Amino acid sequence: MGDDFIHDKKFSVTVRFILCLCWFYYVECHVVRDVEYREVLKALGCYGNVGGCFVYYCKKCNEYVFRNLGCNSRLCSCCGKRHADKWALSLSKRMFKVPHRHLVLSIASELWPYLKNDRKLWKVYMDSAIDTLDDYLPKIIKQDIKVGAIVILHPFGKDMKFQPHLHLIITEGGFNEQNEFINKIFINAEGLASSWKYHVCKNLSKHGVPFNVTNWCFHNKRFYVWVHKDGRINNPKLIARYIGRYVRHPAIANSRIDGFANGIVKFHYENHDKQIININMTSDEFITNLIQHIPEKQFKMIRYYGAYSRRNRKTFKKHLQSSIEQTKLMIYGIELPEKIIYCTKCHTELEFIIYQAKPPPKDKTKIINWIDNNNQ
Repeated sequence: MGDDFIHDKKFSVTVRFILCLCWFYYVECHVVRDVEYREVLKALGCYGNVGGCFVYYCKKCNEYVFRNLGCNSRLCSCCGKRHADKWALSLSKRMFKVPHRHLVLSIASELWPYLKNDRKLWKVYMDSAIDTLDDYLPKIIKQDIKVGAIVILHPFGKDMKFQPHLHLIITEGGFNEQNEFINKIFINAEGLASSWKYHVCKNLSKHGVPFNVTNWCFHNKRFYVWVHKDGRINNPKLIARYIGRYVRHPAIANSRIDGFANGIVKFHYENHDKQIININMTSDEFITNLIQHIPEKQFKMIRYYGAYSRRNRKTFKKHLQSSIEQTKLMIYGIELPEKIIYCTKCHTELEFIIYQAKPPPKDKTKIINWIDNNNQ
């Protein structure tokens, strides 16, 4: 594979392409977790619709509509985006009709290795966020309130290295005992950072991180808290703009991969100063950095706390965008994307026709003819 390949604009290097070439050589020389092996195999076998498809019909447009199911691998760019879009849309309907804010919380880099080596600390890390909010916001509002928080663990930075940080969507204020929402527009980043540093250091120390490490970090390091004025969300439908891109996607987008030749992967990222940084990694380094962010099986990278927890959400249901009761239709153990699907062209409700266990052929008229013949 010569250097000319790097500059061939007709061919796009993708994560899947690199894994196809290098994965089975990689596993011969490296120890990989079972979950890493499974996720890679799912991504390698994915062509965007390996799980079959749902077929709908729009009476107004007189057209069949196909909804594909993918591999659902955490390393698949195609399926990851579909999952993120679906999650963001579903979440926007379940959020409270109150202002929200997007926050980012991080910890000192000296603590990163402990989270990398002990994945049980990931939940402790996420739980520390609600401890912080429950402690800080009632103090500045000066009354007892229940904050709603959606916490997403984002384990990597733009350079693909392990850099765990949290993205939060929180209610801009909270609910009192009378089920009324108390709004608090201004949130002081410095005060929140102090509370965050205290709670996360205390919790990590309690669960195995050496006290001398957390104590040193607490007194000598700045813990990053981002509370930007543009992070205010008045319309829950805008949730996808702020947080959907952080959910269920690989550590690098295919668009950032510039080439792959002689065992070297070239990619780039844009830093906070809008400068383009170019990175070269061996294929082994690239795969190691890629798969290390895969969580353990059944671990929830998105968690709901406070007023958004399952236990409390019904208490404040009058503030929700829509009913929290959702009927789920299961076919062959697979959940339909939504109970009601609308046509993207005319917005008419679609009629569910059939579920095909196999992926649809490129020539979809074969399915359409099969449906028409069986409906006569």
